[in-house]
Amino acid sequence: MIRRRPAPPLRRLDSRVSRRGLLGAGVLAGVLAASGVPLQARTRTGTLRIGLAGALPRHDWTGAPAVLAQGAVHETLTEIRATGELVGELAQAWEATPDARLWHITLRRDALFHDGRDVRSSDVLASLARHLGGLLAHVTSLEAQGPHALRVTLPEGDPDFPLLLADPHLIIGPEGTLDGTGTGLYRVSDRQAPGLLRLDRVASHWKDGQAGWFEAVEAVSLPAPLQRLEALLAGDVDVVDPLPPDLLREALAAGFPATAVQGNRQLHARLPAGADPALSGHLRHALDRAAIAADWSGEPAADHPLGPLHPALALLSVPAPDPAASLGGLSPILSAWEGSPTEEATFRRALSGPWSALNGDPTLLRHLAAARVTEGPERAAHYAAAQVLCAERAPVVVAAHIPAVTLHAPGLAHHAAVSPLAPLDGGRLAERWWFA
Repeated sequence: MIRRRPAPPLRRLDSRVSRRGLLGAGVLAGVLAASGVPLQARTRTGTLRIGLAGALPRHDWTGAPAVLAQGAVHETLTEIRATGELVGELAQAWEATPDARLWHITLRRDALFHDGRDVRSSDVLASLARHLGGLLAHVTSLEAQGPHALRVTLPEGDPDFPLLLADPHLIIGPEGTLDGTGTGLYRVSDRQAPGLLRLDRVASHWKDGQAGWFEAVEAVSLPAPLQRLEALLAGDVDVVDPLPPDLLREALAAGFPATAVQGNRQLHARLPAGADPALSGHLRHALDRAAIAADWSGEPAADHPLGPLHPALALLSVPAPDPAASLGGLSPILSAWEGSPTEEATFRRALSGPWSALNGDPTLLRHLAAARVTEGPERAAHYAAAQVLCAERAPVVVAAHIPAVTLHAPGLAHHAAVSPLAPLDGGRLAERWWFA
């Protein structure tokens, strides 16, 4: 039995990312390489235990939680640090033509797969090619330029393209195979216990002295939020996937710390399966978005994909609750959606996912195409028009912008800046945090 007592308020961290912070790093006319090593000395120790809402990957890592895939076993070409700085990961450097259509990417030569093979252009090309029908649908061609370089051609200029390469879905595997053989700080252990996934720290890595402060990582699948809370309170895990507000308050009241950073995370509302379709039109007007946002320590939202970190976020009016909009006694189901760092990537993901009903809308697509090739106020105006169109058609009801919250045991420590891009420090907690 969990004893209930008043919880302290959720402590927000300063994300240290300005509204132009992420995009400012994306205007790369020249070469930008990885830089910046933490100054504090760390001791590699202990096993990090994570309680996850989803299933554990075994032989297929394509849909693995980011904290295990991008944040531990695999790596991407670029990385967005918690401070918003864009740095290279498997890409050591990149440069673009003045129109930002052609990108030349140079790979690190000191990165190795866990089976000892070095990372080559063919591995990166095959891994990225898996996404040519989705995240990279706008890529015209991918070509090797020798064993450690490649060229990417886009139909239109995109100065933010290196930011997209940090997406956790774009992890790199040998010849494009994503079976858990990665280049990350942790490898899949030979010692696996039932119900757990164990990752062991590799003996040496190009990030040594910068990241990877646990000897091992163990993950367990705890789909029910109450399971995750009870495991944390019992000391069975050190950190858990996000909990709903009532359980989060229970953990805070019990003395467990949490980081909360406002990013582009959204809370979507839908009716339960089997509900009368006639009630769907009532949903957007039946919600008390201000109350929902307050409960989740967030901000009320209008019905479009962009979030507070996007410079082009339009200040649209939030639908007020209408007492006449009845849901017949049904309670809406709330679920989180992460979005992406840039407007272009967020709309691309939205139209292939929750907002797919608008994917063929000619007016929306025209505004998005114009935004890709314009700058400044003109670009913002096109994105504003796209947001208005989404909000008016409202195929998705966005109740609130909510912070990325990471709840953890008191023994875990982290840097002053925590990523606002997603919970668990943008999915990179396993490489960035340590035991104090």
